[in-house]
Amino acid sequence: MHKDLTYSEAIEKVLIDNGGYAPLKYIYENIEKYRNKTGLTPDNTIQERVQRDNRFTRIAKGIYALTDFVNGLENSGDKYIELTDTEVVIKKIKREETEKIVNQKIRIGQNDFRQALLKSLKKCPITNLDEKRLLIASHIKPWVYCDNNERLDINNGFLLSPLFDKLFDKSVGLITFTPEKEILISNKLTKDNIQRLGVIHRQIIEDLPINSREDFLEYHRRYIFQG
Repeated sequence: MHKDLTYSEAIEKVLIDNGGYAPLKYIYENIEKYRNKTGLTPDNTIQERVQRDNRFTRIAKGIYALTDFVNGLENSGDKYIELTDTEVVIKKIKREETEKIVNQKIRIGQNDFRQALLKSLKKCPITNLDEKRLLIASHIKPWVYCDNNERLDINNGFLLSPLFDKLFDKSVGLITFTPEKEILISNKLTKDNIQRLGVIHRQIIEDLPINSREDFLEYHRRYIFQG
């Protein structure tokens, strides 16, 4: 037992032991390998740490990873996370190319993805913002969970303003969309903050491009959105 470790340090060790990521339940059950649970609500303290400490990143509902681990996967170009209802699997993309060529293709592919979205969609469907310098090419099924084809498929993307991109992002998951173009807003946001967004739960976003994006959106609702 390492009683001098902070909660964050102990969580980090648990995640390392499990390969870089773990469900909250696993963290609750294993953290005492590295420190005693203290306080009246230690599990709440653990949850608060993984949500607020930048060294951790939420990768799905109730599943957290080391931020460095996620960044490494996103930059590798040859690995991605496959989520199912019961497990998280790290998969390797088979390729015959050198690391230098792979990294170059990642950079080119990301730029091509953005340019294709700008040409096709032109604006944020929620805010109508059309200033290219402010629009973000947002993957619906996050990059780190995609195979190479999904990463470059423009049907796996929206153009969003910075605020709504952040709300939609895998690490936050506070909004998503239905096949009927409704925006769903997580109940983890306070009523005051929802009001400040300028949209309401289940408001129809008329300009939201849905066609050919249905499967990606289903994935986002199932694994990313914090309802």
